[in-house]
Amino acid sequence: MKITGIKLYTISSGDTGARGASMGESQYWGGGWQAQTLIANPMSVYPEYSKVRSSWMGPGQDPFAIEIETDKGITGQCVNYGGGAFACAVIENHFKRFLIGQDPFNIEMIWDQMNRSTLPYGLGGITNMAMAGVDLALYDLVSKYLNIPVYKFLGGKTKNSIPCYATIHPDNASYWKNRGFMGVKIAAPWGAESGLDGVKKMEKLIANLRSDLGDNMEIMIDCYLSWDIEFTTRLAQRVQDYDVKWFEDPLQNGWATKQNAFLRDQLGAIQLATGNLEYHYKAFHDIISNEATDIIQPEIQWAGGITAVRRIAAMAKPYDMQVIPHGASVYNYHFVMSNTNSAYAEFLTTGEGKELHPIFDTIIGEPLPVNGHITLDETKPGFGVELNREKLIPYND
Repeated sequence: MKITGIKLYTISSGDTGARGASMGESQYWGGGWQAQTLIANPMSVYPEYSKVRSSWMGPGQDPFAIEIETDKGITGQCVNYGGGAFACAVIENHFKRFLIGQDPFNIEMIWDQMNRSTLPYGLGGITNMAMAGVDLALYDLVSKYLNIPVYKFLGGKTKNSIPCYATIHPDNASYWKNRGFMGVKIAAPWGAESGLDGVKKMEKLIANLRSDLGDNMEIMIDCYLSWDIEFTTRLAQRVQDYDVKWFEDPLQNGWATKQNAFLRDQLGAIQLATGNLEYHYKAFHDIISNEATDIIQPEIQWAGGITAVRRIAAMAKPYDMQVIPHGASVYNYHFVMSNTNSAYAEFLTTGEGKELHPIFDTIIGEPLPVNGHITLDETKPGFGVELNREKLIPYND
């Protein structure tokens, strides 16, 4: 079997109609509450961009889709919610030479060639999103050829179903209390830009969450690179009694080793989760080997795909460190199902954030949690999903 063609697509609109960064409408996570509400972020220091993330997001945070064709008529597919037309350009103008005529089972070699060839200009961001699209489409393709699910190709089941936590808007906590999820994660509305007032508001928000959710659900806080050491430690001291499980990515990416190691020691019972916006496996090596986090959170669709995340998971295993992929997608679920040190997964609420809804409307057949657990159909080969072609726009270089 040989690869004969690559098809690339941008996406016509998000779940709520967002058309993309070029139109001033972020498609990030479908353009739902994550892009439209107050969430602390790296741009919060600039008042004109602080209130709504879609006001500053660029085309690197738009989705794209890839389809890899073979001479056997079997195709592999992936929809990546990051990279957009930029990632398509990298694949079309660079990675395509490593794919056409190649045996799709040579995933490791193809990944290594993409990685090495982008070292002069890559090491993260768009290039790793492009690599992830290719990598995930290859896993889909070869698993379809073998007529097995991807998780079986990766080593089989390590659990019968995957417990999930739900990422929600804090105003919607009551909608998710009794639906079987192990906990909820909220996106912090306030960060270091708001000083002591923000610390007090976060303390009140966390107190209200614990009151609303009771004592049997975990609470996690996504800080989205918008806190600093002072903000994080002051808040940690104030909320120890509310049994917060973790603070996620409080510091900017690139600071993760020294500053995170220090910060981890200051958080008391609160764990530190890191890695959402680290991209290259070498960065994860620094974090893991320096024990600069409690939970490592690579984003499979941003960090280079399953090939990269399997490397990261192997580095974490000697430290008995949980590898909980950031974000929610069928790609994450197949990895978590096959990995022994991935005890649970994230389910992201989209749209208005009050009901169960597929993460992507560009994918058909994505599994949804039942009583807070994801189960994968072992009769569906590959990732078990198909492209929603009504949403696809052929990429033109």
